Amino acid sequence: EEHYEHELRMVAMKVALLGGLVLLSLLCVARAQDDDDAMEEHYEHKLGHPTTLSQKPHLHPHYQPPHKGGTIDPSNFFVVILASVILAYCAFRAKSPPFVDMTGETAAQYEADAEAGEMKLSTTFAFVVVASISLLLIFYFMKAMEILVTILFSFLSTLALGNLVYPYVDYYTQYRFTRNIEVPALGPVPMLVLVLAPVCSLVTLIWLLTKWWLINNILAFSLIVFFLTSVRLSSLKIGASLLSMAFFYDIFWVFISGDIFGKNVMVTVATGLDVPIKMLIPLVYPHGPGASFTLIGLGDIVLPGLMVCFALRFDAYKEQEWKTGYFAAAMCGYSVGLLVCEIVVGCFHLAQPAMIYLVPGVLGSMSLMAHKRGELPDLWQGIEPTHSRLEDDDHLEAGEEAGYLSKPQVY
Repeated sequence: EEHYEHELRMVAMKVALLGGLVLLSLLCVARAQDDDDAMEEHYEHKLGHPTTLSQKPHLHPHYQPPHKGGTIDPSNFFVVILASVILAYCAFRAKSPPFVDMTGETAAQYEADAEAGEMKLSTTFAFVVVASISLLLIFYFMKAMEILVTILFSFLSTLALGNLVYPYVDYYTQYRFTRNIEVPALGPVPMLVLVLAPVCSLVTLIWLLTKWWLINNILAFSLIVFFLTSVRLSSLKIGASLLSMAFFYDIFWVFISGDIFGKNVMVTVATGLDVPIKMLIPLVYPHGPGASFTLIGLGDIVLPGLMVCFALRFDAYKEQEWKTGYFAAAMCGYSVGLLVCEIVVGCFHLAQPAMIYLVPGVLGSMSLMAHKRGELPDLWQGIEPTHSRLEDDDHLEAGEEAGYLSKPQVY
């Protein structure tokens, strides 16, 4: 029975990994939206957002194009602070869930389940394939796919919001709603899930009807936490492969796709798909009538965030202080890279893809520290798995039958 429950949990983690992969591909489409709209609407450049590295500006009725006077609004610096704080929170939450005693069997079981969501080298190539297929499907079937993507993001946002608040509500209600209730076709479901489901659905519905920027930010934050706690990296090798793939993915679909498909695929999708996955920050000094915002796309947080989360786990793996370890280096590299990008596009109005700064900022800072410490081979190979992977389930069963592997513990 224990092994059967373990198998069910592994299947669930497989589904979560697949969902995370699809979400990542869609986030990259969303992150590129801003780049391409900036090109068409403001600078007629083929890549990058002129001010905020975000998403489709015209989607929000109060978005204002950058003022060409060469000044930087204080909100641009707040973008860097906000993105850095979000990454730090996600890294610690992914390493240790809130209010959970991560000792003994609980920690071992959490690691066993979390390893099912680890990206492998082959997954980084699958990311490019899934992202490209998603882009082409939206390109050729825009009307139908727009409805499908809106439904998908609404559903994911509801799940992500519930995932975000569940441990806090559970803790501060003193676990009064933890008992399971039998639900037809679903089986036993915690009472708290049934309580939070309509509330989270209502929040998503309000956003769909109003597009209020504050609710938009709450849902966007929820999606970031959901992804970074569901999918993770295990080595610098895989992280470097993923970020490099994402960068060249952008280059191909922005610069080359027009020559192959007759139209710029990324621009067509960006201008036709209304999926506002972004963080909105009001400008301190708006330069026009009405409210205006600066923005940052979730892709520019999630993709480097995978490496930041890995850095914190690697510090724990090496039993070293995170304040002086790879996590601090990765956070500094990310913050400095994003800050430089904000300054360049704000002062010089040069269209810039964020990955030009974020990839070397994160990977370079971690690699430099590892080189100085003589740990670059260890960082490249990453964290050795302490539990079986999804693909090793057959070996697990054989090992249990042979008696040299114990059965997995169940929460």
